[in-house]
Amino acid sequence: MKHIKKYHAFSFLIIALVFLSSCSSNDDSDKSEDNEVIAEKLAITSFKMLSSNHTFSVIKAHTQPLDSLVVCLFPSAVDYSNISPIIEFEGASIEYRINNEAFHAYNVSLEESIDFSYPNTIDFKVANSDNSDSKVYRIIVDTERPIVFNNIEIEIPDSQVNVSYSGLGISTWTNVGNYPIRLALRTTEYVDVVTPEAGLNNAFSTTLTDQSDFAQPNQSGDVNVFAGATMVGAYSATALFNLYFNENLGYLVYDDIANEYVKNIGYQKAALKLKGQMIE
Repeated sequence: MKHIKKYHAFSFLIIALVFLSSCSSNDDSDKSEDNEVIAEKLAITSFKMLSSNHTFSVIKAHTQPLDSLVVCLFPSAVDYSNISPIIEFEGASIEYRINNEAFHAYNVSLEESIDFSYPNTIDFKVANSDNSDSKVYRIIVDTERPIVFNNIEIEIPDSQVNVSYSGLGISTWTNVGNYPIRLALRTTEYVDVVTPEAGLNNAFSTTLTDQSDFAQPNQSGDVNVFAGATMVGAYSATALFNLYFNENLGYLVYDDIANEYVKNIGYQKAALKLKGQMIE
């Protein structure tokens, strides 16, 4: 009988340990589930200004500590110094700063006026509920067409064949955008090329220049047109200037841009029509 009692006691001990182990395992699982944190979505989903008549896009940035660029481009120039954005976002809070100063809370319902004009830089930060995670967006506010030509069509004087024509300052252009334009301004893209005979090359080349390396907003510069041909007749073409963007420099207008630059953010090509007559 003593052996039976000992056996029952030992069996009861094993069952108790298994039961306690099972309870402990469930408790640990519950704690693990309780500790799981679902990441909050952080994003600016809409950014409206003055009217909804502008583009909106979010582009990955290449400059620390920015996460992305929010790009809003108007069809034409606007007053960049007095804009009250209407913002929709995902996250617990949204703040903004000007020129890398401290972030301040932004009340989306009040539509606070902000000076977006260059050289100001405007950043918005969206954060989660405990501020352990956030995303910083730099806001780019501009027009789709920063380069405006004083004359959209230029006719050069009649020029002799086999003699180079140089029309320095034949016309002017103005930067109506919100950022400086770096003046390495030439183009190799020409469309609607017309020559006296099929197979002849485009007769024109064009550059945009200024007194400095950068054309500031509202600053004007010169349009320079060069021409040359070997056959008598009428020539015409349209020069297209591409606008690329760099978070550090502003615009870059050139046909060979380094890969690390933010390239196409929605600018329209600036078109300049050229024509002339080549004579004996």
